[in-house]
Amino acid sequence: MQEKALAYGDIMSIDHLMTEVFIEGDQIDSYPVNEEEFVSKRNYIGSIHEVLDIIDKSKKICVLLGAGGSVGPDFRSEGGLYDFIASECLLKDPCSVFNLEHFRKDPSLFWKYAFTIFPPENPRHSEIHYFLENLAMRGKLLRVYSQNVDALEVGLEDDILRCVHGSWRSCHCDYCGQTYNINDIRDIVNKREVPQCKVCGGIIHPGIVFFGEPVLIDDEELYSDVENMDLLIVIGTSLKVAPISQLPKLVTNAPTILINRQPVGVEFDAQLLGECDVIAEMITNELEWSSNDTLTEFQFLSPNLFIFQGDEKLGTRIYEDHRSHFLVTSHPCDIKDLN
Repeated sequence: MQEKALAYGDIMSIDHLMTEVFIEGDQIDSYPVNEEEFVSKRNYIGSIHEVLDIIDKSKKICVLLGAGGSVGPDFRSEGGLYDFIASECLLKDPCSVFNLEHFRKDPSLFWKYAFTIFPPENPRHSEIHYFLENLAMRGKLLRVYSQNVDALEVGLEDDILRCVHGSWRSCHCDYCGQTYNINDIRDIVNKREVPQCKVCGGIIHPGIVFFGEPVLIDDEELYSDVENMDLLIVIGTSLKVAPISQLPKLVTNAPTILINRQPVGVEFDAQLLGECDVIAEMITNELEWSSNDTLTEFQFLSPNLFIFQGDEKLGTRIYEDHRSHFLVTSHPCDIKDLN
């Protein structure tokens, strides 16, 4: 590991830190932060070299992966599934498209818009996907709990990957149980029609977990992972969707690292904030898992925040004026998430 590969930013005390949130350039709000609120049971990590050393030495890493670590379609993005449904006023709440009762009464509504979240024939993958593949190749992964249904994870064996909200990898007939993979139903999904079972003519149910269905978590396995992991990395998630959002709170005997655009309402030993792909590329380079010599700049905020500014105008960054420092993110950030 080469120290010259890191360009250090100024170390700034968090007692004067303010949070200022911008969305598409518009200031939303700003809040003062009281240093006394930062009372933690975590062992804060104040050195990027220590963060990298922990990742390098860990052999039983658990990862919680969210949408921010993928390049798959975002349900909430412009032109996404919810946007399509809202624009046609088909449901009071576009989220109801994932309601199991709605699907059973009229599956055509879901399948009419499923193409907006269906895996493309030639998918792109994120640097996070390749970072996880790298961990797997080195035998460092115990488990990956993915909140994504996009089926874009690569290089992960079935005994490692757990898609807690399901995925498109395996759909099934609601009547006879016959299974279908992505390519089996691709043409009919792109035609915005309802796929039917070739065996019995029943309606095919997507491999996605609907509201009203249990998430795909084996409690016994999860608690075993909590006991046996030597590191938890949480990537690209707001930790708003239960029950998997509780995983970081369960981990008390291993370090925890957050890789995300903004803080979340859970404490970690280290928080690496910025574009997830930028951070993944930095880790890969610094651990000499690639030949890229690109310098990665960051700023450190005591006690455990590492801010990586990407190429995007609205990327996570520190803004300074003559009085204060501001944490600027491209997504809304609740003041409670900084506690």
